[in-house]
Amino acid sequence: VYQEGTTYLVCCWVNHFGHILLQMFVSAVHALDKIGAMMQLRTNSINFLVDNRASSFGSKETVLSVFEFLTKKTNKVQSLQALEEKAKEDGKDNICFEELIVGMLYDDLVHGGPKIENMKLPAPHAENDMLQPLREHLENNYPLTKEAVSWAIKETKFSPNEADSFEESPPECTITFLRRKFATRTIGNFDDVINTLVKEVFVEPMWNIRTVSFDGPSLESQYLTVRSSIAFLSVSGTGSHLGMFLPEGGSSIEIVFNNYSPVKNKYICKVSPYLTCLSANSICSESNCKKATSIDVDIESFKEVMEGVKKDVLKKCNDAGESFLSEKD
Repeated sequence: VYQEGTTYLVCCWVNHFGHILLQMFVSAVHALDKIGAMMQLRTNSINFLVDNRASSFGSKETVLSVFEFLTKKTNKVQSLQALEEKAKEDGKDNICFEELIVGMLYDDLVHGGPKIENMKLPAPHAENDMLQPLREHLENNYPLTKEAVSWAIKETKFSPNEADSFEESPPECTITFLRRKFATRTIGNFDDVINTLVKEVFVEPMWNIRTVSFDGPSLESQYLTVRSSIAFLSVSGTGSHLGMFLPEGGSSIEIVFNNYSPVKNKYICKVSPYLTCLSANSICSESNCKKATSIDVDIESFKEVMEGVKKDVLKKCNDAGESFLSEKD
């Protein structure tokens, strides 16, 4: 089987969304930037080939969907295993590539060893200032227009009847709260949390507080929803990694869920040093907190954190608001 054009082989060592996004996705685009292949990526002349042999947990389909989001085309991403099956069906013994870029390979895979369950070998991972090539690529692929954001919010808003004041408030004045619809990592006192935001912190009419859910919507709509915000709130493990796509000067706020560590949110700021990463505490009222499906937010801790966020983003909101109003006039 002959593969025309340039193929980038990506070794899949994680299959959970946040880890794929931060560790595989960022490092893959950074590598392309380093070898001068970003133009090929922008013109969709690179095919991504995902090797799933090193991982046996999570969702392999998630990896493919993340890289499809990068290319905007489903036919530019496939798994090595699917390609091998196609070769067998066609009666072919070998797969040949016009040009093959190898992102990473494990010795065990090269020499036909067993699957790596608890990997302690070096793996690609995001480091300081590696995110910029990916940010620029996504901003080019998914421009932040009013039409695009309006479409995205229709897909992601938590309730179909929920209003969004995007037409009245610019992204610099928009606070996006990610909320789970399913029965895990939910917030028991959500009404109290929203009342604290709206009635005690962001009380001025210029602020736009939106509640969204990413349980189902496309990655494009998730990206545009976050990108059109100045602050992004989420519970640990519900999509916090998307905070790295906030605009420069934005704030990612993680509500710590039981045994999760806010270190993950801080790692986002390590990769994106132009963001602020903060965390608020939660309270578990169940007998076995490690297996709890719901938490209550510590309102006092939350209010203190959000007051700090408001101070950080207030100037951006004021400046953007004046410009926004003058454009409307």
